[in-house]
Amino acid sequence: MSRDPHARARRLFQVSVALVAAMALFGYGVAAGVNRLPPVPALAGLYQMVSEVLTPSDRILETEAPDPDAPAARPLRPDAMAPGLTLVAGISQGRDTRVVVIDAQGTVHQQWDLAWAEVWPEAEGEFPEGRRPQAGMYLHGVTLLPGGDLVANFEHLSTFRMDVCGNLVWKRDNLGHHSAHYSAGDDTIWVSAERYIAEPPTRYPMHDAPLRSWTAQQLSPGGEVLRDIPVIDILIRNDLEGLLYLSSLRNAAPFPVSGDTLHLNDVEVFPDGLESAVFAPGDLMLSLRNINTVLVVDPQSLEVKFITTGAVVRHHDPDFMAGDVISIFDNQNFTLDGPEPAPASRIVEIDAATGARRTVLGDTPETQFFTNIMGTHQRLSNGNILVNESARGRILEFTPSGALAFSYDNRVGPGRNGRTFAARRLPPNMDAAFFTDRQQECTQ
Repeated sequence: MSRDPHARARRLFQVSVALVAAMALFGYGVAAGVNRLPPVPALAGLYQMVSEVLTPSDRILETEAPDPDAPAARPLRPDAMAPGLTLVAGISQGRDTRVVVIDAQGTVHQQWDLAWAEVWPEAEGEFPEGRRPQAGMYLHGVTLLPGGDLVANFEHLSTFRMDVCGNLVWKRDNLGHHSAHYSAGDDTIWVSAERYIAEPPTRYPMHDAPLRSWTAQQLSPGGEVLRDIPVIDILIRNDLEGLLYLSSLRNAAPFPVSGDTLHLNDVEVFPDGLESAVFAPGDLMLSLRNINTVLVVDPQSLEVKFITTGAVVRHHDPDFMAGDVISIFDNQNFTLDGPEPAPASRIVEIDAATGARRTVLGDTPETQFFTNIMGTHQRLSNGNILVNESARGRILEFTPSGALAFSYDNRVGPGRNGRTFAARRLPPNMDAAFFTDRQQECTQ
């Protein structure tokens, strides 16, 4: 060690400055955390965005088949099945997405093989920085138009239309996600979409960037955007601001929120022909998973006509039924990480006129199914319920008495199932001959 007193003085001064700087940084860090000073909002937003993109549940696309030795398609009670072909969207062996139309024996009558890079070649589309993938994006939200064309979303990125020949009709870089719904009453398509807000928004108080502002978007069959309704605007307009801040843990201002505050995962239209004392044709039902809320809104006035919060847990796919009843896929994933097995998911009905709730499927050992994410269901013409058990890659059809009439495993390898994103029993006119006729047009 140097005996130079000046050197020791300089060293003591440098150590003192470093200690003061460290204390100042620590003090600012505490103040920044408490008062949301820079760079805390940016770091928090970055953490939330990365965690949303890289959550383990979204990366686990394959799982062991529950019954690996059984055939993929099993008509267990053929006479009890509802009629019609079944559309299934799921991961394929190449980890792209495949949409098939199958019969009860699993015979494929129509197929789309969908790769992100083929629909969106490099440099096409305007996507938020860091959000444009190179490959491996999956579908979430699928519907068929009356002529057989497919309309679907590449999750959180795009909505597109493709004909039965695999030709791309149109595509939109609208950050489409989760749901696509064809409205026969006015021949339009409603999808869940997104406005990605990268800078602190002045329009929405106490919201930090980056903010995912979910929207209900109406498209023409030609892909034109007809309407784009932000969900935040609906809640503010109806004095429901309290639902905007459920993700905040602060008890004193400022208590901003950011990222995926609401998680819109379904937009559906009340159809012509259903009787209801509460709803009217054209009303929109919105499903907000992250606040366990389902609401129905008049799309013209934006008046909320019905809302329920807390009756379901991390739910998906609410559907209108006859009368005032809403049927919901209730994921119930609240003990997924606990030491005991997670409870089964279930199908719940809520009467919008009375508020009464009842479980119609999933409450007995014979009818149990479970998916911690995603999931859809369909009430069929004969009273059966078609369930898409997404995480396990299975499609199940239950009778009203709870008997399993049909099952389909989306096999991607020996004993392996790939995640399924949608399942739909098609109307009688969309039979095997329907798709054969459409496919013949591909060679003309």
